[in-house]
Amino acid sequence: MIIRLAWRSIWRGRRRTLITVSSIGLGLTFAIFFISLGEGVYDQMIDQVVRMQAGHITLEHPDYRDAPAVDLWINVSERLRVYIESFKKVEKTKLIVFGQGIAKSGAGNMATAIMGVEPSVEIQSSPLARNIVTGSYIEKGDNPFVVVGIEMAERLNLRVGKKMVISTNDVNGDLVEELCRVKGIFKTGSEEMDAYVIQMPIDFARRLFHMPNNSATQVGIVLKNANAKKKLLNKLREKINGQKIVVLPWQEVLPEVASYIKMDRGSNYVFQGILIFLILFTIFNTILMSVIERKREFAMLLALGTDPGKLRLQIFTESFFIGIIGCGVGLLFGGITAYLGHVYGIDMSALMGESVSISGFAVTTKMYTKLSARILFSSTAIVLGATMLLSLITMRHVTRLSIVDILR
Repeated sequence: MIIRLAWRSIWRGRRRTLITVSSIGLGLTFAIFFISLGEGVYDQMIDQVVRMQAGHITLEHPDYRDAPAVDLWINVSERLRVYIESFKKVEKTKLIVFGQGIAKSGAGNMATAIMGVEPSVEIQSSPLARNIVTGSYIEKGDNPFVVVGIEMAERLNLRVGKKMVISTNDVNGDLVEELCRVKGIFKTGSEEMDAYVIQMPIDFARRLFHMPNNSATQVGIVLKNANAKKKLLNKLREKINGQKIVVLPWQEVLPEVASYIKMDRGSNYVFQGILIFLILFTIFNTILMSVIERKREFAMLLALGTDPGKLRLQIFTESFFIGIIGCGVGLLFGGITAYLGHVYGIDMSALMGESVSISGFAVTTKMYTKLSARILFSSTAIVLGATMLLSLITMRHVTRLSIVDILR
């Protein structure tokens, strides 16, 4: 009986019910979409950055984080790489020789970050290799050739085929210089990357720094699914236990990116919290008005001997119906919009350009949402639960009615 009465009561005030349902549905739609967009952008940012650098998981010398230098290298056996790549969640392993130096040309000189990479791996996974605007990317065996950023090329007046000299210190601390030629010029959209980074074949970098074969300053592991990182970290730490190698997640290798995401995610949740609070204020207002407008009805029922508990249960049931309908609408439209954003993406290049620089790394402005059951149902549960809590406040008005004054 209470369920039937509650259902009929919410549709007696059709306009009020539709406004409340629309408020819940629209608010939940926005919440689901923006949370999905935020998570999608974070995943996209992480994927692009770690592919340019040393992967989702990095193997390196225990002292490398304290003072990065080419003399803190590790020896990587092919057997270890085969073992790592045998995991289903691992896409690829990559060796990197990372050092500092000075790039010189007839037009001047500037500081540079030198990256020795495996061209066959980078061209498949790194966004930098796919952003060559002039010339071509390096290949295995291109020992005298390098690729440079467009900002560096402009400052040093470099073109494809032109000579440049790289000056640096080798693993023994001795000053060394190497003549090389520009094979390609890349443009990532990040001024720091485009003006600072030089990539060369890893064999060329080993020769430049006088490092032994099979050595690298970092071993990067690129995953197909970043969620598998924790499980793989534990297995690798067990595997190399006792060796002078540490296994680090990308958050420790790229702390500035991790900090940015943590701070931005927090601000995103604050924004969503404010939005949901405004929605709940509208819900509370309409539920309260539905009780106040029916004071005479409730007073008559109480005067006839109706149990106050049943009236409170009726109001709670009405709120539950409104919350379920509104959350159903929001779940449907929020899921649809988030799915469309996941499939087709949102192109913000007209407002922000082709890419934006975040913590020195370029991130594309075509954004994709990340739709998951956790986002859908956690957002819905929060809104529905808050609606039920608000109904408890309005239920108190039923037991505080002055029956004589109202009926008079």
